[in-house]
Amino acid sequence: MASSPAVLFPLTLPALLTHVLATQSATAPTTLVVCSSRAAFLQNLERALQHQQGGEAASLRQLTAPTLHNLFTARHVHVAFCASVQALLAYLTAYGGPGAKQGIGEREGEERLVLVNPLRLHAPTPSFSAQGLSRSFAAAVETALRAGTKLQMVECVGAGTETRLDDEDDEADALMRSGDGGSQAEAEEEDPWEQDVSILNVSAKKFGHGGSDRAWAGRTIKVKRIASRWFGFHNIAGLRGGDGAG
Repeated sequence: MASSPAVLFPLTLPALLTHVLATQSATAPTTLVVCSSRAAFLQNLERALQHQQGGEAASLRQLTAPTLHNLFTARHVHVAFCASVQALLAYLTAYGGPGAKQGIGEREGEERLVLVNPLRLHAPTPSFSAQGLSRSFAAAVETALRAGTKLQMVECVGAGTETRLDDEDDEADALMRSGDGGSQAEAEEEDPWEQDVSILNVSAKKFGHGGSDRAWAGRTIKVKRIASRWFGFHNIAGLRGGDGAG
């Protein structure tokens, strides 16, 4: 039986990769579902590494060095990129587990499915709401249950906003939905799970912690409270408790 779905926090992108590689089983595969394009992910990782203190960056470099142990372990880690909410939902629908072609008796340990930055993927879309996030969270949990896979979800902190826009029109549209790009980045740096979203899908991207948008946005709810319906919150850094109640 698969473990209960969990949100791991707080983790920077380098810290997440370090955690995944350090805890990777030698037999049970892990699939990282990165909620962005490959180019944006690499750009984000490079930017995050530039701002890391020596310890985390050195640890990640050590784990990614081409030693025999690291090569043997890393071959069990699969990476998929979903650059839109629609692509993410389609991937989850089709997911069969990285070990699906192997017999159950040939696998030891529990496979992992790790969703990386799902909030950032939803943020510039009308699906950044209780309705839209609930649909994605429920789809992920259903997928993990069907595949018998351990589900984890991480929203990386300290990386800033990803560059995912294709042209100036998309950028202008996103800025109109965001209302205030500065408050968005500030909220993500503080705690991405404490963001407020509307109950239903709307055109506004997010509402911060008390902006004027609240007057017309209607009732809002914390993202953490939405996620806690399906996920337990686990503070792997031991800095503070996380029962998921928000």
